[in-house]
Amino acid sequence: MNRRDKAIYTQTITFFLAGMLLFGTIAGLSAQEKSCVVKHPALSGKYSGDCRNGFADGRGVAEGTDKYFGQFRNGLPHGKGTYTWADGSYYIGQFQNGLKDGRGKLVNKDSTLTGFWKEDRYVGEKIISPYQITRSVSITRSTFKKLAGSGNYIRIRFTRGGVENIDIIDFSLAHDSGEQYRIGQSYGIQNSQFPLTIIVRFRAWNYFHSAQFEANFEFTINEPANWEVNVSY
Repeated sequence: MNRRDKAIYTQTITFFLAGMLLFGTIAGLSAQEKSCVVKHPALSGKYSGDCRNGFADGRGVAEGTDKYFGQFRNGLPHGKGTYTWADGSYYIGQFQNGLKDGRGKLVNKDSTLTGFWKEDRYVGEKIISPYQITRSVSITRSTFKKLAGSGNYIRIRFTRGGVENIDIIDFSLAHDSGEQYRIGQSYGIQNSQFPLTIIVRFRAWNYFHSAQFEANFEFTINEPANWEVNVSY
């Protein structure tokens, strides 16, 4: 093989290998797009981006009747991204499990809405805490826990050293709606409207029974649910 033929042969091999590499890359990308699932029905047309376990996960772009660019988790928009509807309106902000959740901006043809969303529902320009303590005197610790079930009741337990209602004197419980009831050593409020404000006042002996102290605990529950409130003094 002379020098000229050798050069032509080398170029042919080079082009062949480059073509095979390009073909493999395109095939790999096509396979990735086909196997990477987007669970959101309006975005399930085509996808390019990061995948994990067969689902869109990481950063990517999905397009169906609507379009989304941003972060994914387990096949759904999750994290920060931009969602554009078919009519041209769009949302820029936080997502969780495919729903608007967190801070964001929704732009329609005639209006712009900025603030916070919770499970795809706009909640306002600022986040409202599920509960808020407004006054706490001689209270060493308090916890608020949501319970499963329906009814929207509030159950309040007062403990010291693991014992309920020990050495309490002149107890009073005021609330701006609902009906008060008693279960064992716990107090409860049912059929109330939210937000619900509760004021607790009592006196109690100290550990040595040498003196009494006054306790005051005031709080507001904003989120409708069944709540258990534990108050230590």
